[in-house]
Amino acid sequence: MIKKRYLIYILLVIIFTLFNFYFRPIKGNPLITKEYKNSDRYINDLYMSQEYFKENLLDKDDYYIYDEIINSSLHNKNKVTINCYENCQSKLLNSYYAVYLDHPELISFVGINYYNISNNKITYENYGNLSEIKTFFGTKRIAREMENIRNDTKNMTDKEKIIYVYDYVASHNYDKLFTFTKSNQSAYSFFTGGKSVCAGFAKASQLIFQNIGINSYLVLSTTHMWNYVEYEGKYYVYDATIGASLSDKKSPYFYDGLGKTTIKSTTGMFSDLYPKIETTTLKEVFGL
Repeated sequence: MIKKRYLIYILLVIIFTLFNFYFRPIKGNPLITKEYKNSDRYINDLYMSQEYFKENLLDKDDYYIYDEIINSSLHNKNKVTINCYENCQSKLLNSYYAVYLDHPELISFVGINYYNISNNKITYENYGNLSEIKTFFGTKRIAREMENIRNDTKNMTDKEKIIYVYDYVASHNYDKLFTFTKSNQSAYSFFTGGKSVCAGFAKASQLIFQNIGINSYLVLSTTHMWNYVEYEGKYYVYDATIGASLSDKKSPYFYDGLGKTTIKSTTGMFSDLYPKIETTTLKEVFGL
């Protein structure tokens, strides 16, 4: 009898967990419209991409490379070959960067592991894509966490929202065992694994900001990733990795991720595509 009750209890816990994290009804990202869902830009309900970097980095004739990188990730293709006839390395890398910056909701995409250009063809391999079932359940879980965050912040000012997101992201663990894999480079790793590195923190922040009505950009360099965030019509550096690395909110350096005008020893790519970044920092503006 006790064993039967124990099994019923376990079953109820499993049902509650599945419902709460994966199947609980939610309103979803307020920016995702039926029109957007029917567009080529739609991947899932987590994020509405303007594909800004696609339109500003790539020639229209090269959009097929960008689209193939997305499709190969969505369909779990690790090795892909596509046609290309000139400037193939530049076209591939710019397409990869554009996907990385435009689509933080593409939780199965980490990056390109290897590529080869020969005989008017590009062959590339993706870093281990997530399986379709992990992508499905991961997206469901993130969507429901977004609903929790929207509810938490619905009555907050923009200042309070930005600090909330910084605190929330920094409350997760920095993965000190650094590897360029899906285990720590994506929003999936952040929301389902509870730890990440700069790319995961920046992508998670980008998703959250859009869902709570704050404008922001992803910023990428060869060694780091962070965000630019808008506050009262001006853009500032936001780097939650600093807070996550310290993890101690009482540290006088905890909010240094809001206290920079540049990222030390790091230059963001495509700087001419971003709005002007203020020399006054959010840390100063917010009085932190």
